[in-house]
Amino acid sequence: MRKLLAAFLILAGSIVPALAYDTPAALLEAIYEPYLSADFDWGKWKPEAFRSEGLNALFAKDDEETPDDMVGRIDFDPYINAQDYNITGLEIGEAKIDGDTATAEVLFVNFDLPQHMTFSMVKEADGWKVDDVESHDPDYPYSLRNLLTAPLPQ
Repeated sequence: MRKLLAAFLILAGSIVPALAYDTPAALLEAIYEPYLSADFDWGKWKPEAFRSEGLNALFAKDDEETPDDMVGRIDFDPYINAQDYNITGLEIGEAKIDGDTATAEVLFVNFDLPQHMTFSMVKEADGWKVDDVESHDPDYPYSLRNLLTAPLPQ
């Protein structure tokens, strides 16, 4: 009986999901890894895996509200503030953690354009997730959440 119980506990422990990203740094490294890889298969890119439940809900709402013949509120990659990329000089700052929330600065150069991003993250049941991304671009600053809650472009 003890062997059966031990086997059950081992099996039960193996089906509990591990934290996908147990630190904010691990999450940000995972987000930027594909941009630094020459042979990344973008068909396997699942951005929803990096986003909080709340941010995913905003993306879903944007998708529902956008007519089929239109582009939604986001027509660029908010993690790089562009549509195309040639990322160099990636620097992920140390996260400032406050309980189940964290912020971290990310700096990089994309096609000779310096980028400064601030990631707001939340810790959910399956690990750290992006809850907002802010670009400090002097010509086009944005908050991803604000973009997703703005009226649809006409």
